[in-house]
Amino acid sequence: MKKLLSVIAAGLTAITCIPFAASADNETVKLPFELSAPENVSITYLDGRDSPSTCEIHYSQNNSMSAWSSKMNDTETHDAAEAELAEMGYDDLWINAQIDWSLDSQDDWKCNDLWLTGGYDEDYVLRLGDWAYINQNYSNETSMSDWIFRYMGNMEDAEDSFWYGADEQLGWKDVLKEGQYKLVVNENGKYPWIDFSEHTAYVRVRWLVTVRPSDGSDDIPIVSDWSEIAAVGKDAEKIEPLKSGDIAPPVISDLKYMEEDFNDYPVIGFKLDVTPELAKQVAQVNGTSGVIRIYTEARVLGKEEWVELQGDLDIKSGDIQIALQALAEAEKSVAKDTPVELRTRYWCSQDGQEDFYSAYSNVLTFGSLDMEVTTAEPVDTIGAIETTTAAAKKDSKKKCGLCGFCPHPLGICIFIWIAIILAIAGGIFAYLHMRNKKVENDGEDSGKNDKDSSGKS
Repeated sequence: MKKLLSVIAAGLTAITCIPFAASADNETVKLPFELSAPENVSITYLDGRDSPSTCEIHYSQNNSMSAWSSKMNDTETHDAAEAELAEMGYDDLWINAQIDWSLDSQDDWKCNDLWLTGGYDEDYVLRLGDWAYINQNYSNETSMSDWIFRYMGNMEDAEDSFWYGADEQLGWKDVLKEGQYKLVVNENGKYPWIDFSEHTAYVRVRWLVTVRPSDGSDDIPIVSDWSEIAAVGKDAEKIEPLKSGDIAPPVISDLKYMEEDFNDYPVIGFKLDVTPELAKQVAQVNGTSGVIRIYTEARVLGKEEWVELQGDLDIKSGDIQIALQALAEAEKSVAKDTPVELRTRYWCSQDGQEDFYSAYSNVLTFGSLDMEVTTAEPVDTIGAIETTTAAAKKDSKKKCGLCGFCPHPLGICIFIWIAIILAIAGGIFAYLHMRNKKVENDGEDSGKNDKDSSGKS
C-alpha cells in the first residue's frame, strides 16, 4: 500500500497545473474585479524563531482585488457589493491563495488538479496532506503573508498523519525526497526539518476564486496565473534593506465622511494610491520581518501643531478610515465647517535597521463637523473616600452592621442572639428526648429478663 501511495504521489506531482480560467468553459465567467497573478512574492527563513524550518512568505494583490475586498468588508458598501454579485448571477464569491513549492530545483512543483477541489477526488476522498498549501490567507490588504514548512510530523508515531498521511491522503514522506531533510531527535520523537543552509526552496503563488451560482449549480473554481518565483536558502538572492528616501511620499485623495463613528466622534475615509513600487516595497519589507505602516495627522487650519489620529495603518486600496477623536480631544471644541487639514506619511521598520519615515503626502482640507469634548466637574476622590469612611464609622455606632436597626447588645446583632438561644434550647430538648428514650428501653429490657428467668425455673 505504501509503495502504491508513493507511485500516486509521483504521478500527481508530475501533472502540470493549467489555470482553470483559461479553459473554454470558463471564458465567459465574469468577476467583479480584475484577476491577475499575485505580485511581489518574497520568502524568508525564520531561522528557528518558530519550528526549525518555518519560512514566511509574502505576496500582494492588485488594487482592483483589494478595493473589491474592502467593499465587501465595509458595512457601508457591503450591500452594494452583494447586489453586484447578484447581477452577475452569484450567491457568493470567496478568494484563497495557493502556495506551490519545489525544493532544490524549479521542476518539482506539487500542484495538481486536486488543488481546485480542496484536495478531494471525485469520490470525495481527501488526497492531499498539510504539505499542499491550497487554502491560504486572503484579506483586503495590499500585502498578506503565510507560514510554510512549519511542521512535518513525528516519524516515531505511526499514526501521525502529517508525516505518514492517512488512508488515501499523502503525507510529507510522500513528497520529500531522501536527502532533502534532516532529523531532530528528542525525548518526544523524531522530527524532519529542512536545512536552508544546504537547500533552496522555490515558491510561487496564485489566487483561487470560487463563485457560487444563484441557480444552484456547482461552485465554479477560477484560478489566476502563477506569480513569479521567489526563493529562500542556499542559492537564493539576498535582498537589500530599504533606506531613508527609498519610499515615495503617500498620494491621497477622495476624502469623505463615513457613516459610522468611533466613540461618538466622526470617522473620515480617503483613498491611497498604492503604486506597483509601493506594493513591491511593502512585500519586500514584510518578507524580511519588517513592516511599513501609514500614519495620519490633522490640524485645524492656522494651527501649528499636527495631531496624530487613530485608524487604519495597513496599506490597501480601499478606504483608509481614520477617527477624529484625537483632534477633538486636542482642540476641546471644533465648530461645524471649521477648515481642517489632513496629511499622511509612511513609517518603515526593518529587522536590524534604523526606523525611518517617508516625506509627508499632499494635504487635503475638509470642513469639520461639530465636535466637542465635555468633561465632568473634578471630584476630590481622596476627600470623598475620607468623608465616606468617617460617616460609616459614625453610623456604625448607631446602627447594627448586620440588620441595620437593632441596638446590637454586647456588640452582637439581636438576631444572632436569638439564633444562639434557639440552638441551646434545641440542644436541651434533644438531650431530654434521648434520655427519656433510654429510660424506656432500659425498662423494657428489665421486664424481658424477668420473664426469661421465670420460664427457666
